[in-house]
Amino acid sequence: MGTPERDRAADELLARRGPLVDAAIGRIGAARRAPGGGGGREDLARRREDIGAHVDALAAALREAGAPQFSEYCAFTAVFLEGLGVPRSALGAALDALGESVGEQLAPALSAVAQAALSAGRRRLEASPLVTPVALANIPAEPPARGDGAQTPARGKAAEAADAIARVAPRVAPMSVALGYMRRPGDALAHGARRGRCLEDARHHLDQLAAAVELQTPALFGEYADWVQSLLTSFGLDPAELVNHLGALGDAIAMALPDHLAEAPRRYLAAAIDRLTAGHVAIPSFVQPEAPLGVLACDYLDALLQGDRGRALRLVRESVEAGTPVKDIYAHVFQPCQYEIGRLWQTHQISIAEEHYCTAITQTSLSQLYPLVFNADRAGRRLVATSVDGNLHEIGARFVADFFEMAGWDTFYLGASTPARDVIDEVARRRADVLAVSATLGEHLRSVRALIAAARDDGRCCNVVVLVGGQPFRVVRDLWRQLGADGSAPTAEGAVRVAQGLLAARGA
Repeated sequence: MGTPERDRAADELLARRGPLVDAAIGRIGAARRAPGGGGGREDLARRREDIGAHVDALAAALREAGAPQFSEYCAFTAVFLEGLGVPRSALGAALDALGESVGEQLAPALSAVAQAALSAGRRRLEASPLVTPVALANIPAEPPARGDGAQTPARGKAAEAADAIARVAPRVAPMSVALGYMRRPGDALAHGARRGRCLEDARHHLDQLAAAVELQTPALFGEYADWVQSLLTSFGLDPAELVNHLGALGDAIAMALPDHLAEAPRRYLAAAIDRLTAGHVAIPSFVQPEAPLGVLACDYLDALLQGDRGRALRLVRESVEAGTPVKDIYAHVFQPCQYEIGRLWQTHQISIAEEHYCTAITQTSLSQLYPLVFNADRAGRRLVATSVDGNLHEIGARFVADFFEMAGWDTFYLGASTPARDVIDEVARRRADVLAVSATLGEHLRSVRALIAAARDDGRCCNVVVLVGGQPFRVVRDLWRQLGADGSAPTAEGAVRVAQGLLAARGA
């Protein structure tokens, strides 16, 4: 909180804002421009706006945390300006000019209060800012116009914009964090070590945004934003933080990319912000007692959350011994419980360690049931199932493989994060009829597309049926078409029916 003297100094700064800005501009020579030069007028307006922002930030700091807050504002302003190619020395010169103007126009006692904060900010510039990328990417130049008058296909424009996002991400991520803290200098001081996490989050946001833009699916990024919002809220953070950060991200993209490349990502960000500000809708539990085998699922989930592996395994074993079909255990117990474990982690009701432990119990239960999965009546078909390269969540792909095994198929489950080349070699070696690929996050979709393209280009397996599944495909119904797959299904059991239908349609 401010003191009476600091409050008076802040009032005086704001009352004299215009004269202070004019005097500072005069000192740094920004008013000297060529007569009639449009660029000069634009430069003068920008400098006037920047110095006005410094006055506002200084006044806000004096009312709140004082010199430390203003020094943080200076640090993040320096990072942001460096991202635009403005040297840190230019900010230092502006602060010096503002300090001299304050010394002339404010009473000595009030001037001393303001000068102390200005001096702290000036000293802060001599140290490395808190968020500084190792190297800032160049802003991509406007591509040359096509002389033949041909139009770029819509898919090509989307891919170009996605590639541009990936190319400037090393620059845009720190720019967006710096811009966000410039707008909320008080947060820069309060957040402390969380500032580094903001930079990491910005990189994740850009990865997800690029995936959604490439696939032309705003809903994919909107769903991701909902998930992040739920996670932040569960940590007790202000929901407005994500909205503010996505707004800063859109503004940084507008500065780093030409208009024709910035339009789609900014539109997707705006849609996500609209979605977030429309009101949070809680995700209901995936385990309900009135569902098929719902009571068993509730008991099994309780055993998982209590860490009682013996009880969880016993519940499943006794149900199977009582005549419950194994496929029903998969569909109505394992699958909804895994979704629920994910929801509980997302809402911060369980930790990552607890989520891993619960999943490990279910994997153990799957292993115990595995001898019962085999169907004596073989279908004469082969499946290769895998989690795409980069996807460390493997249990969904295993569900799929086991359902195909129960349908009489010979299955080859490759596990998590399998490189594309190894998947293709295995499909060819096993002479697979179907390749099932699992993806968990939007950022995995490029790898899915690359794997499908590699399969189509390889003469050994160009005719294999490719099925895809996972959360992105449940969010966007026809996403599988855009990636070049042959089909998708929301459940593992449904994937068997889709595969059988596609092979029948081919007469295979």
